[in-house]
Amino acid sequence: MNTLELYKRLPRKNCGRCSVKTCMPFALSVIRGELTLSDCPLLTEQEIGELQSAFTVFDWREELISRLQKEISNMDLAAIAPGIGAELKNGSITLKCMGREFTVSPSGELTTRGPMTPWVKILLLHYIRTSGSGELTGRWVSFSELRGGMVKFSSFTRDCEQPMTELFDKDFEKAASILSAMGAKPKTGFTTEKAWELHLLPKIPVTILYWPGETNDGEEFPAKLKVIFDSTADRYLDVESLIFLVEGLARNMERQFGMQH
Repeated sequence: MNTLELYKRLPRKNCGRCSVKTCMPFALSVIRGELTLSDCPLLTEQEIGELQSAFTVFDWREELISRLQKEISNMDLAAIAPGIGAELKNGSITLKCMGREFTVSPSGELTTRGPMTPWVKILLLHYIRTSGSGELTGRWVSFSELRGGMVKFSSFTRDCEQPMTELFDKDFEKAASILSAMGAKPKTGFTTEKAWELHLLPKIPVTILYWPGETNDGEEFPAKLKVIFDSTADRYLDVESLIFLVEGLARNMERQFGMQH
C-alpha cells in the first residue's frame, strides 16, 4: 500500500488532532514509519487492525539498518569517535542528535531513552559510517552552497524551512522556547536578532535565522526563515541526509506545538 492508497482509507477529516494536523501528511508519516496508525484519534481498533494487515511499512529499512550495522561492526569506533564528536564509553560511543543522547555499540546497535524510529537509526548509522573529520570552520553557508545542495535546494526550502516559518509565524515565543529546550543558543552577528545556533549532530551545527513579517510604506514583507550550515556539513552527511535531519527538527517542533496546546 502506498501513501495515496492509505490516505483514501483514512477518515480524511483533517481534524488537526494529530501532530501533522492533516490526513495526507499523516499517511506519508505512517508509510515512513514516523507515526503509527494509532496516532490517528478517529480510527477505531478494528480499522487500525484492517489497515495494518494491508501494508508493510518500508521493509527495506530493516535490511538497510542491518547492512549499516554490519559495516560499523568492522570499523574502529575508538578511532572514529573524535572525528564525529562522539565519546567512547566501555567500547561503545555516545553522541547527541537534536538534544537526545544515543549510544552505539561495537555491533552497531543503538539505544536511547524513549522511542526511536528506523529513520533515526539510519541517519545516525550513516553519520557514523561516513566518519567525517576535521575542525568546524565557523563559516556559515546556505544549503545550496553545500556539495549537491543546489539540486535539492527547492526540496530543502519546502520540507524544512517553510514548516518552521509557519511555526514561528503562529507563535514566535513558543517556537523559540522549543528550540531552547533542544539546546539552541541565541546567536549574534546576523541581520536579524532572532537567530539561534543548534547542534543537530555533534559536527553538524545549524544557525536558524528568522525575520518576522512587516509592513513598510504600505508594502508587506512576509516572514522569512533560513537555516544555514557550517561549511564542513557535507563532510559528515550528504545533502539528502541533511534534508532529512533538518526536516526531523521541523517535525519535532510541530509535535511539541501539538503537545503544548
